[in-house]
Amino acid sequence: MMRVIRVAGGEQADRHHLTLQRAVDDAAAAGGGVVEVPAGVYVMRDALHLRSGVRVVGEPGAVLLKEPSITVPLLDYLGYGHYEFTVSEPDRLQVGMGVHITDDDSMGFYDTVATIVGRTSDLFFIDRMLNHDYNPTRRGRVTTLFPIVDAVGVEDVVLENLVIDGNPDETQPLNGCRGGGVFLLRARRARLENVEVRHFNGDAISFQQCVDVIVRGCRAHHNAGGGIHPGSGSVRYLLQGNHVHDNGGCGVFYCLRTTHSVCEDNRLERNGEAGISIGERDTDHWIRSNVIADNSGYGIAFRPPLAHGGDRVRIEGNTLAGNARHIAPPALPAEIHIPAGLRDILITANTFEPTPGSRALLIDTACAGIGVTGNRIHGRPQQDGLPARADDFPPVGPAALAPDGARHLNIEQLPPWKM
Repeated sequence: MMRVIRVAGGEQADRHHLTLQRAVDDAAAAGGGVVEVPAGVYVMRDALHLRSGVRVVGEPGAVLLKEPSITVPLLDYLGYGHYEFTVSEPDRLQVGMGVHITDDDSMGFYDTVATIVGRTSDLFFIDRMLNHDYNPTRRGRVTTLFPIVDAVGVEDVVLENLVIDGNPDETQPLNGCRGGGVFLLRARRARLENVEVRHFNGDAISFQQCVDVIVRGCRAHHNAGGGIHPGSGSVRYLLQGNHVHDNGGCGVFYCLRTTHSVCEDNRLERNGEAGISIGERDTDHWIRSNVIADNSGYGIAFRPPLAHGGDRVRIEGNTLAGNARHIAPPALPAEIHIPAGLRDILITANTFEPTPGSRALLIDTACAGIGVTGNRIHGRPQQDGLPARADDFPPVGPAALAPDGARHLNIEQLPPWKM
């Protein structure tokens, strides 16, 4: 029987990350189970680290709130692969805190996010290795900054019905390669459902190098970064029924070599950049039945490819309206922008409502295999200027990935895709 652990509630309960972590660790030690989180505000000094086989379910009113960060300068030069650091003001840090380590030469995956697990005099020890050499003379620094929930190297995890609050008073940003309000790294079979992420100084939801992720019925809003950031080779995932709005970055940002997804029935509105951005080697996506409206950038933006861009993408049955509000000249505004070098993109059965002076499609002539059929602009049928038949388009989405399609993540064979 699956074990159910209820986090202590009531007025006298200790509502902080350690209380939640103990419950998750106990469930994992029992071979898996469910952790129930009662209503209340839980103050986070480190991420809640999800464990394999554990489902975390919040009750209405359960909020995980990050404490504002403090930053302490590094004292010594730090080396790649080590698990220690020293700082100039050691008494400002404590064992158990989550920290972000960086300098002005570091970026993306070169940053380190870890938990302080020990201290000897002025020497602090962390649970994850340093990903870079960090230099005090290059503003090397340690900040109490971390994802509010993370799932690193785990499988079969679920997060449901929680509010993740990055705290409007937080001033330090965390890049989406190393964090987000919810952050998954090298996870398999993970599901986020009915999770609200707000006020995070970075991306709301980021998953990197993951397989078989489902993000369903979530709300991501008023975050400094983007809404949902699948990246770094992630494959086979579903983004369904989410409301992503009023974020500083893109609604959905497909990053490097992320393939074979379905993005459907989402509302992507009023984000500070594109509604959806698709880039280098981001192939085999099915984008269907979404409402993409009033975003500052293009509704759907294909980034210019270096070698291979977002090829084999099917854009079907979406409503795109009022996007590209802040496209600066000489660029031209449009609901969908496809620059030179792209190929095999089908745009079918969509409804376009561009603003005056904008257009439905902006497609460079140096593309190949672009199909446009069955769309409507301001209620009128769009002329099918480019030949296409939807039934001839190659299969895309999670089910189309070959069993060996995750070898770049050192996974030899995948089982059949299941929703």
